[in-house]
Amino acid sequence: MKINPSDLELIADHLEQDYSYYENKNIFLTGGTGFFGKWMLEAFIYLNRNHSLNVTVTILSRSPSKFKEGFPHLFNNEFFRFARGNVRDFPNIDEDFDLIIHAATDASAELNKSNPELMRSTIMDGAQSICDFASKVRCKRILYTSSGAAYGPQPENLKHMPETFVVNPLFNHNDAYASAKLKSEKYFIDNAPCDVVIARCFAFSGPYLPLNSSYAFGNFIDDSLNDRDMIIKGDGTAVRSYLYAADLVIWLLRLLSSGEAGCIYNVGSPKEISIYDLAAKISSQSINENIVEVSKNKSTKINRYVPNVDKVKKDLNLEVYTSLEKAISSTIAFYSGEVSKYRN
Repeated sequence: MKINPSDLELIADHLEQDYSYYENKNIFLTGGTGFFGKWMLEAFIYLNRNHSLNVTVTILSRSPSKFKEGFPHLFNNEFFRFARGNVRDFPNIDEDFDLIIHAATDASAELNKSNPELMRSTIMDGAQSICDFASKVRCKRILYTSSGAAYGPQPENLKHMPETFVVNPLFNHNDAYASAKLKSEKYFIDNAPCDVVIARCFAFSGPYLPLNSSYAFGNFIDDSLNDRDMIIKGDGTAVRSYLYAADLVIWLLRLLSSGEAGCIYNVGSPKEISIYDLAAKISSQSINENIVEVSKNKSTKINRYVPNVDKVKKDLNLEVYTSLEKAISSTIAFYSGEVSKYRN
């Protein structure tokens, strides 16, 4: 199964002003076999084929052969090369790269809880490795995909988290993922040998999103495809927002081409929805409308995770282009043919 061509056309249309920047660029990509990475590869294939950008990409992967087996149409491309390794153990590559997209970090909630030190060290070692590598390959610019988790818990009275929010450095000392993301951002700004732009990424939707991980959107899609009732572990009042993957690619590539060096930008949708309403909306698009249930009584405190994106809208002329309803239908359509193959 492949991405809907209309999604790739959307990406191409909104990146037209960036074509000259990316033309003939040599890019090094970490996290290229994950959710973000697969979409980046889909986009570059389309842009090279239809707009002659001649972008070459080297993808860091722990297991290129496994990726080749699962996603041959992404692996077997004349503009892509795969380098075996990981962010803590870089391969020896003797060539120059114009750009680095560092999108590799395990956001596993289970790992964050079971082995927080491994989570911290992976993120921080990765930041150091990328900076060292960037110097060696004479990179001109880095995009680092960080996380909105770096802000810490969102205050209830703050509906949308802005980049100007002052982070208490002690808020997340027990949250390895969040604290390491915050610390790694500073490391990049202080130590990168070239320009660096930081994307604080929130929650996303669309094809390639894992269906059996810690992502509510993917879990509900999985329930829908397997005709299961949707059981929410909490009370359903948590508030999130979901930027569609095609929109995400547009935003990230615009940040890389035009974002201000040393700046942090929120990446996500400002259009909020409760977890319960998300489940109900996905259920409404299922063949059989599934029952949505909550496991806990309503809490007096609502957990929010929604960005303010005024900065990217104003500075980089970016918008939310895809509705949540379209995101749901596109994801269901993508996965409905071969569910088991695409779960991981």
